Amino acid sequence: MSTMLKPAIDLMMASIAKAFHERELRSLAEQFVEYKQSEGSSFGRIAALHCGMFGGDEQHSTAAAAAVELMILSLDIYDDLQDQDNDSVPWSKVSPAHALNVAIGLQALSIDVLMSLPCPVARKAAAAYALNRGIVNAVNGQHTDLLNKPLTEEECLQMIADKSGSLLAAACLVGTVLMTDEHHDIVEQYGRAIGVSAQLYNDVYGIKSWSTRNDLLARKLTLPVQFILEQDSEEAAIVRRYYAKEITQEELLGHKHAIMDFIHNCGCVEYGLILGRLKQYEAEASIALLPVEEVWREQLRAYV
Repeated sequence: MSTMLKPAIDLMMASIAKAFHERELRSLAEQFVEYKQSEGSSFGRIAALHCGMFGGDEQHSTAAAAAVELMILSLDIYDDLQDQDNDSVPWSKVSPAHALNVAIGLQALSIDVLMSLPCPVARKAAAAYALNRGIVNAVNGQHTDLLNKPLTEEECLQMIADKSGSLLAAACLVGTVLMTDEHHDIVEQYGRAIGVSAQLYNDVYGIKSWSTRNDLLARKLTLPVQFILEQDSEEAAIVRRYYAKEITQEELLGHKHAIMDFIHNCGCVEYGLILGRLKQYEAEASIALLPVEEVWREQLRAYV
């Protein structure tokens, strides 16, 4: 567990113990939180960073981090239940109905943590609104992703901005709006760009790692995969046949080494990395506009 997030984790556990009086529901929620925090998460830390950057004390920073972490955990559970591609997580080892119920509870609890803060109602409402707006945008992006239809580069980047960028932006904004009415546009701009960049790098990893979560094996249409499908080669033709369900996964894996060589040489990796780097430049440019001391900007750049 991250020591930086320990107060937030303690608050999450205390909030669960107070709100979930049903024993098994409480136990599952605690297990899910413990697992998520053992993986590490940047969302709560960046929320707390923004709260502190604009003058918040430990209580406000802790609540911002806890609320964001509860929200992200609930969305992770929804995502894994929808995709059904991650058997390693604890919420995939219980009844989907039970896991879904925990996720609903955690999402509601994220708002409760914010509204319990001893600060002006307008500040708490603004933070709750930022959190909910991030969820609404993410749901739009997630639905586009679930449809898994071919998209243009612009359409795919918008989907990523909705699904991933909006959540990182929401984490940044929750900590910001608790303390100030200023700089929201700048914070949202770099938060969204950081989230998009991270997802683009994940998409590159998703075609290089031949595990059960490989995007190509799952027939997902990420930008690097679409790049592959558009190539004129024998390996790309095999992948196209797999996506058209003309051949099985076993037949595709019979060409694994040739396809992996093609992935490393066709330019799809470089394409994804360049797009990710462009979003990093965008984030860095927005961070430079933030009128705070350089020490804070340096901490923000660590997330880029």
